[in-house]
Amino acid sequence: MTKLWAVCYYSFLESLARKTFIVFFIISTLVLLLFLLALNIDAVDGAVSAISLFGIEAQGIDIKVPQLIFGIESVIASTLFIFGLFFSIFATASLIPNMLEKGNIDWIIAKPISRSKLLFGRYLGALSIVAFNIFYLIGGSLLILSFKTGLWNFYFLLAGLLITVLFAVLYAIMVFLGVLFQNSAIAIMGTYLIILVSPLLFNRDQIYALLSKKIYQLLLDGIYYITPRTFEIGDIVRRIVLNDSIISWAPLGHSLIIGTVYFIFALVLFKRKNF
Repeated sequence: MTKLWAVCYYSFLESLARKTFIVFFIISTLVLLLFLLALNIDAVDGAVSAISLFGIEAQGIDIKVPQLIFGIESVIASTLFIFGLFFSIFATASLIPNMLEKGNIDWIIAKPISRSKLLFGRYLGALSIVAFNIFYLIGGSLLILSFKTGLWNFYFLLAGLLITVLFAVLYAIMVFLGVLFQNSAIAIMGTYLIILVSPLLFNRDQIYALLSKKIYQLLLDGIYYITPRTFEIGDIVRRIVLNDSIISWAPLGHSLIIGTVYFIFALVLFKRKNF
């Protein structure tokens, strides 16, 4: 386990050195400072009486505290879900291909560590830095907004956990693509494509009418079942933050299975590769 965590630790440091994560951290810090120093909320009997931002006050607002807080936290979660995932994918895509470059991999596999622990350690290192950034923003926002209003929406933390889990699933696919093609650009494009087509696959019933042959419908169904249900998990995240009822947790379970399968494929392929 010591060797595994050593690989994880150095992968964490390598990911941390990416300028994308530094930008992510700076933006998150600015958002937290905005909530802490510039945003003031006056609440009376559970209703917002006034809001001021940078000293500019808006009064006579007819809105309840839960509506306001849930709305702000929903915007943060949605932004993290879209831009946070895109930043994280871009920043971590090269970890596996860089490791597999000639010279690097020769030196690494000469060390007394199994290939399974090596790949899993790289995976955990990338996941840990993404989780740190996500919960830095979400945890900080929850603390500041809750202290200012007295309303604690702990479902906001659950939304952060779901975003992290979805990244873990997507990164498992990236690891597979990275081992298979040893090219970070392909890993990035492949993962972005999964995210972009997810809404279309979810609404594929509406596309069937445009397809002339049954084979194309079967192809769409096949792609839907072998890819994570990113769009549906995004809807779950939104509903959790807004404290709405969840229609189904099946998309999360399906995505976890898909991510596990792809990571197993990556492990098998990595073990069989000759370097």
